[in-house]
Amino acid sequence: MKFWKSVTAGMLALCLLILTPFAAFFVPSATVYAEEDGEQEAAQTETEIPESYYYTIESNEIEGWPQGPQIEAASAIVMDMNTGTILYSKQATEKQYPASITKIMTTLLLIENCDLDDTITFTEVVYDIEEGSTHLGIQPGEEMTLRDCAYGIMLASANDIANGVAEYIAGSVSAFADMMNEKAEELGCVNTHFSNPHGLYSDDHYTCAYDMALIAQAAYENETFREIVSATEYIIPETNLSGEDRSFLNHHKMMQSDSEYYQSWCVGGKTGYTSQCLNTLVTYGSLDGMDLVSVILRVNGAGKAYAESTEILEYGFENFYTKNYDNISSKSSFYDIMHLDYLGTVSEILSPVWERVPLENCSVHITLPNDALAEDITYTVTESNGSTRSFAYEYNGQPVGTATGKLNTLFVPVQTRYSLGTNVSAAESTSSEDNIQIEGLDEVLSQTTGLLNEGYQFLTDYAEQHFMIILIGGAVLLVVLVVLVVVLIFRATADARIRRRRRLEEEERKRREEEIERMTTAEIEAELREVMEQERLRKEQEALAAAEAEKAAREAEEMEWKAHETERLIDELERERQERISSEHK
Repeated sequence: MKFWKSVTAGMLALCLLILTPFAAFFVPSATVYAEEDGEQEAAQTETEIPESYYYTIESNEIEGWPQGPQIEAASAIVMDMNTGTILYSKQATEKQYPASITKIMTTLLLIENCDLDDTITFTEVVYDIEEGSTHLGIQPGEEMTLRDCAYGIMLASANDIANGVAEYIAGSVSAFADMMNEKAEELGCVNTHFSNPHGLYSDDHYTCAYDMALIAQAAYENETFREIVSATEYIIPETNLSGEDRSFLNHHKMMQSDSEYYQSWCVGGKTGYTSQCLNTLVTYGSLDGMDLVSVILRVNGAGKAYAESTEILEYGFENFYTKNYDNISSKSSFYDIMHLDYLGTVSEILSPVWERVPLENCSVHITLPNDALAEDITYTVTESNGSTRSFAYEYNGQPVGTATGKLNTLFVPVQTRYSLGTNVSAAESTSSEDNIQIEGLDEVLSQTTGLLNEGYQFLTDYAEQHFMIILIGGAVLLVVLVVLVVVLIFRATADARIRRRRRLEEEERKRREEEIERMTTAEIEAELREVMEQERLRKEQEALAAAEAEKAAREAEEMEWKAHETERLIDELERERQERISSEHK
């Protein structure tokens, strides 16, 4: 008996050994299907800290710069999209493989080169993707609007649609890759080469965190792209070859309110994963007037990608502030616009050129650490054209923003009254026409004083000869001034009331949102039922009131008819009486 048990066990082991290589054909392909959709958590999450954890964080080496967190991603970056300031940088220009975040560039080119209401007819190029990679089952000959294609590419990471769109725009996938590379060069990318529109691994398909931030920034400037990337779900309706809708959620879990990775400030992004690239992630965040984008490249696990993106973006929100200002014409100075008098020593940052200087066509975009000191900030003139100046600002050598405006040249001499060390070179670089010396200014002021004295004497003589005219004119001006003051006070009061009402509404909305967040599901359901019941009662009351009004109208109409009939009968009886009297007389 033992002998036969041993023989049976041996035969079973031999069968298992033979069948093992064929097991993959019978196992569902869900893991492979997820390889490029950003949902894969990585097959074997490493227990020990990877070498990439210790890679240099360049931004931490800037003197006085807030220290950013240590993360496992091989490359990462956080950029302020309004100013272009790099807040966090880890191996940001090192070559990495992007996976599906490539589709940000694909979608940008689709939006820029096509009318999204046009229809595409797909060819067999939809089959030219790796077996098991993410797709929406598009068939050759299937028709779909380009708007649906854009959502399918960005939200569902559909590789088949990406191929079809590339061929539609450029004639072939390789020609579209050339367009991608031209666009990357136009945006200032330094270490990027695309070879396909979807991001499936290829040796010559690579980028870096810095370049992806530039691409993501350019895409986000497009209103249509913002609308697409911020969608949490989408439905592609049935097509000529598909008898059912295709519905899907945005793969980026930081946008899904029921996800453990959800962040209220996350306004979009793109996930990516292949076994060669590991997880990649682009995330857009907006909070307190700051619009940031983060890029995470090559981290082992989607959970880590979300967690580390959250960590570096919150580092940006908590340690920096941004000033953005654009106005075609302004009587305010840069100093006023930036509200620098509220920022302590930072109020001296731009005084060498901009203090109390009226600006026209001004544009100011600067991002600074919360504890920035004026002595650590320098500027250089990047462009000088007459009274128009463009400046680039740096904080301990790190670019932090730009400012441009047309200066009133009468005020340019304030440059000679201030000095912040390295800023002297900027004053010297301005044109000699505007670089007025103190002696020249004194002479101009002396001449101006003489003119003012002559003018004062003329006005005195005129006033003595035309006293009544000046008195009446002054009275009229005083009345006009009083009316203007009253109007301005009324408008200011009205504006204050509107702002106060809006502020109260916003506070009530936030209070309500906080209450809802604290409520349990049962409490929310109970409140919804109560609201629905109140709505039902309201509708019943409205219906009852309408019925009563209708009844009253019918009764009034009936009474009016009866009154009319009574009057008619009285007239008829009176007529008969008159006829009878007439016949009796005859």
